[in-house]
Amino acid sequence: MMTFDKDTLIAAGLSVDGLTFGNNYPPYHKELVPLARNLRTHSTRAEIYLWQLLKNLLTGYRFTRQKPILNYIADFYCHELLCVVEVDGFTHQSAEDAADDRRRDSQMQAIGLRVVRLDDAAVIRNPIVEAQRIFFSLGVDMPERLCRPAFGMERIFTP
Repeated sequence: MMTFDKDTLIAAGLSVDGLTFGNNYPPYHKELVPLARNLRTHSTRAEIYLWQLLKNLLTGYRFTRQKPILNYIADFYCHELLCVVEVDGFTHQSAEDAADDRRRDSQMQAIGLRVVRLDDAAVIRNPIVEAQRIFFSLGVDMPERLCRPAFGMERIFTP
């Protein structure tokens, strides 16, 4: 299991100023917690679709939404997989946004997290395939629930 301590972050060249450490979870800024709560209540349609799948996997993988990590808020986080999932929509299209995303991914990877980026429009078109892409990208077994989606599940995602 990964340890998230100050020495690890400093060795990775990251600042630990203002970060809260504890419970072997990634460190975060407490100031981000109210914003994360707000983002949970104002999710995008793609995030809602993906959450409907990830929250009910019935496996050893527990995902949380809008998780503060370092100086950021990850769309989804799975501690068992040490994985961050980002759903990129229109706010990630400029060159500056892409550079910010690369910097963020680099910092997440520096503390041992894997980052999977999904396209917002692709999640809306086919959330089951995009949820499967997470596990495929990580090279881990696909949860049974995603291998054989329940009959009628596609109706959940009708716009």
